[in-house]
Amino acid sequence: MKARHIRREIRIQIGDKRPRLFLVPKLQADNVVRILENFEVDEQSSVSWQAPVQDLIDSYTEPGVALRGAREKEGLSQTAVAQKLGIPQPNVSEMESGRRPIGKKMAKRLSKILKINYKVFL
Repeated sequence: MKARHIRREIRIQIGDKRPRLFLVPKLQADNVVRILENFEVDEQSSVSWQAPVQDLIDSYTEPGVALRGAREKEGLSQTAVAQKLGIPQPNVSEMESGRRPIGKKMAKRLSKILKINYKVFL
């Protein structure tokens, strides 16, 4: 009598927005879990991006701080961002300092240049 073939794999899904599915042989699943445990993070101990820059947010505005951070992350100067937007450089400075509001239309334009969700600027 032939032995029936039984799949002995564990399904591991990683990610929410674009999940990736892995089929790991059951015999090796414990090793995978041990490796992942080294990188486990307690969600209650995670910190929002705002916490380390709260003093800046208090002095300026959250959208302004987000703009400056995104701009610096991309390695762009205020002048470079202004040129890409077709606006004067002082306007970018005023948005970063909170003296000029960032509307939805401008937030969407900034998001394309800075590769970040436009909602962080609102």
